[in-house]
Amino acid sequence: MYQKVLDTLVKKTEKNMENIGRNLKEVVGRQDGIYFKDGFDNTIPLSHIFNWMQSFITGEVCLAYHVTKDEKFLKWNYQYYQDYYDKVFKTPFETMHDTGFLYTPYAVAMYDITGDPKMKEIGVKAADELAKRFDLKGRYIRAWGRMDDNVPPYVDEELAKNHFFTESKGLAIVDCMMNIPLLFWASKVTGHPYYSNVATLHADTTLKYFVREDDSVCHAWRFDPETGESLGEENYCGYGIGSHWARGTAWAIYGFAIAYAYTKKAEYMDASKRLATKFLELCEGRVPIWDFRLPEETPAIYCGKKSPEYTWDITDPKNKKYVMDSSAAAITTCGIYEILRHEENEFLKNGAESMMKDLCEHYFNPDPQIPGMLHTQNGTGHYAAYGDYYFMEALTMKLHDVKRIW
Repeated sequence: MYQKVLDTLVKKTEKNMENIGRNLKEVVGRQDGIYFKDGFDNTIPLSHIFNWMQSFITGEVCLAYHVTKDEKFLKWNYQYYQDYYDKVFKTPFETMHDTGFLYTPYAVAMYDITGDPKMKEIGVKAADELAKRFDLKGRYIRAWGRMDDNVPPYVDEELAKNHFFTESKGLAIVDCMMNIPLLFWASKVTGHPYYSNVATLHADTTLKYFVREDDSVCHAWRFDPETGESLGEENYCGYGIGSHWARGTAWAIYGFAIAYAYTKKAEYMDASKRLATKFLELCEGRVPIWDFRLPEETPAIYCGKKSPEYTWDITDPKNKKYVMDSSAAAITTCGIYEILRHEENEFLKNGAESMMKDLCEHYFNPDPQIPGMLHTQNGTGHYAAYGDYYFMEALTMKLHDVKRIW
């Protein structure tokens, strides 16, 4: 079953390459999975600071190469080299904490395959820009907006009001655990310890403040931007303060496992295993609810928004399925596979197998004409590029022992 699913994902990737052509931008999630239905007029280019998902497409292309060894996949990715070069060399202020999500599934993945020094160059430069976001006093990588606090002139008036720009100062978020692998990689390929030191300090801060005693995880933490003093928990992606966002937990599980792989710090592996165990216990080895502490009577409204914005009747019991997050299961499965590279753990192994089976049987769309791969992501019923990518990564790790790019 699994190889058949992966073969279909490769076909979807090929079809997506045809649809995109030379016009790759951020791929916006859709409930119907037809990412390119409305063209690219309403999507943002790589040069836009708000773009964080574009490279999950190039990452899928690299995974397709690993499966097929067909050079056409590498050729397709190469056509975007100049775009990635320009972002970090010509407009470095238009980067944010998700620089790792943009450059690891592109520059690092391509360098791992080709050994091309050009890819190494832009990957290391991206790591430079990510490291510049490190706050020395608070020991964290700052989330979101520009480091000079200016809103770029190309940002429209409505987006400029977003917390991405207005509440960036002093903020760290759990998502960054999957961005710091770019820093670890940069130390590995340059021999310079600075990048790894920054990544390790950020991971230590995440472990100290984000991981609760009961092995749940918060989304964000606020620090005084002047003194670095801890101010307390924040939330922008989970249901609320004190909740337990499933995808954020997945970022932490995989991120700490990778941090252990680079540093061999036992506390990182311990954290990853504890969080993964808690995750599997709460979801019983299946695709989880998007926030483990979502109140029973609450609609599947992502990020704690209180006004309905969905096309289904949440009062209908049959529609309870929409509160699930298949992306969290895919990311966590990758994280568990990384844990299992370092030690045996029967509970985690069985849990990963159970989630993979659930994803393939109930959340994977086998129609090769539908660009989306994995439905019901994020508690919104959407297909999204990040969940698609990690689903494909998990399958290539399982079936072809493809090494992680992170």
